[in-house]
Amino acid sequence: MGVTAAQSLASVNYRSCLSLSKIIVGGCALLCMAGHAFAQSVTTIVPDGKVHKFEARNQQFFIDGQPTLIVSGEMHFGRVQPEDWDTRIKQAKAMGLNTISFYLFWNQVEAKEGQFNFTGMNDVRRVLKLCQDNGMWAILRPGPYCCAEVEYGGIPYWTLKYPDVKIRTNDPQYVEWSRKYIEQVYKQVGDLQVTKGGPLLMVQIENEFGNARPANNDYMVSLHKIFQDVGFDVQMFICDPPGTAEWRNPAFRLPGVMNCLNGLKSDANYNGAADAIGDYPTFVPEVYTAWFSGWGQPIATRNSTIPSITSWLTYLLDYKCSFSLYMFFGGTNYGFFNGCAEYSPVQTSYNYGAPIDEAGRTTEKYRVLRDLLIKRLNINPPAPPPEPAVIEIPAIKFSEKEPLLATLPEKPTLVAEHTVAMENLDQDYGFVLYRKKFDNGLKGVLELKQAMDYSIVMVNGKTVGEAFRGLGADSNKITLNESGPATLDILVYNLGRISVITNDRSQNRARKGLVGGATLDNQDLTGWEMYSLPLASGADNFKAASAPSTGPAFYHATFTLNQLGGSFLDLRNWSFGVVWVNGHNLGRFWDHGGLRSLFVPSEWLKQGQNDITVLELHDAPKIPEIAGGTQIIEEPAVPFPVNNLDRPGGF
Repeated sequence: MGVTAAQSLASVNYRSCLSLSKIIVGGCALLCMAGHAFAQSVTTIVPDGKVHKFEARNQQFFIDGQPTLIVSGEMHFGRVQPEDWDTRIKQAKAMGLNTISFYLFWNQVEAKEGQFNFTGMNDVRRVLKLCQDNGMWAILRPGPYCCAEVEYGGIPYWTLKYPDVKIRTNDPQYVEWSRKYIEQVYKQVGDLQVTKGGPLLMVQIENEFGNARPANNDYMVSLHKIFQDVGFDVQMFICDPPGTAEWRNPAFRLPGVMNCLNGLKSDANYNGAADAIGDYPTFVPEVYTAWFSGWGQPIATRNSTIPSITSWLTYLLDYKCSFSLYMFFGGTNYGFFNGCAEYSPVQTSYNYGAPIDEAGRTTEKYRVLRDLLIKRLNINPPAPPPEPAVIEIPAIKFSEKEPLLATLPEKPTLVAEHTVAMENLDQDYGFVLYRKKFDNGLKGVLELKQAMDYSIVMVNGKTVGEAFRGLGADSNKITLNESGPATLDILVYNLGRISVITNDRSQNRARKGLVGGATLDNQDLTGWEMYSLPLASGADNFKAASAPSTGPAFYHATFTLNQLGGSFLDLRNWSFGVVWVNGHNLGRFWDHGGLRSLFVPSEWLKQGQNDITVLELHDAPKIPEIAGGTQIIEEPAVPFPVNNLDRPGGF
């Protein structure tokens, strides 16, 4: 801020505000450094079962007339074990936060069309009650689209069975699906709004819609009406990064809905959004504690240093901005639930450089931020709860194995002239195996058409080629020269549907499997058997085989534990695949790194005997062992030959 601006600010009659004020100096909107004139303040009012009046006006938040900052941290359903919610909430309160923000993912709640599940990892009602029990306010971000680097940005896979229905548009069918989902969410949390005695202060509509480059705002108008019609009466907001439509075009703004700027960290950011923010408080829903990482990339360090995040929060506190740390606890992309940035699949760990690490332990960043908030907000939070147990597991030796092809169901899921996408097999995640038999040999150039995402080509059970966008366009062309009867198997692995940028123009890329079929010397191949292999809990028909495997294979072992705790499984002996422990899918490993471990939570382990299965898609490991340790394992990333997968186009 220049001398002239500072002199002008000195003469300003500050309003008693705890959010941003703005003045005009030399024709430019600037932030008033209100923190120089007024002490930081957060309300002492907590959710207690009574109705409280929450307001967003005069550039500040109020609870029962008391001005307050919202000091929040983000956690996500599906990335934390239900048994750990209470501890995470207590850790948040002990760090000095007064609010927790939650993404709730539509594709977890309505995994099958018309069937809604709010139990286990989706129990949003229980979580909000835990917030109230712990004296913490809550913000809910239910989408319908969330991004968050989750599978398809939180949109259910089954919407892809209807290619004519355009996602994130005002398409009547998509709006109706959204209405049914939001209606079910309201039934879970409606009576837990602050207006009815609960902890829920605010609800976010959609997420970063401006990134979808919309032509108009009709879809958001429809969504806003849905939220209102089903019964939400708390403050609603939308968020976007700088530069998107609602910041430039008043026609994209929704009456009564706060406009919030993700990543706000400078005067320039604010000046570009000031008009849209208007008289509302400045709330930054996403203050990044690091960033996400794709396979073949180092674990991200963007924003991750302690000086970086403390400087950012100091800036926001100086300007009396409310904020939410993204992430407070990141957790894990369990199972096949990671998303993709364009064509780059996101790594399994979602640690995100958060104050609470993937194993649930407080970090040095936690302690520094706690000290900062205590000092700046003049608060006295409780002590953090005890740290969780994280254990070492002695090396587990795998002596049982069986080729994946030997575990196929007796009958194919579908027999048809042409290949179909995974979604048309009513399958969400995992693999599809496409099989075709040739009585008189198999010779020529096999070309895979729109194979999404990673394909392993086998002839008579032996791997002869692999295709993936990261390996280059020519990897989809494989020269074959097999005499005599030949069985062609193409195993296609869904590496995660696009979550960034997800819109009606990218939705065709979200369909998985051998979408466009295959040709041999430019002639279409017809007559296929297709096997649906979701592998949610591992191999269904595992029987140990003595013969050495020549393609993708399952490995199985048991191990015994005398004590329980989370553990980081060391996958450095292995190449590419999936791990299940006691039937729970821990997620993907890949020697492209940088991540080389998988976290197993204590809740999925048992005292006594435990079961572990590994699907190795590449060569058999030289040392088929896995040990557990107390720290995440990272090695230098091995980039793919095509290393711009996270950019539009990908080549």
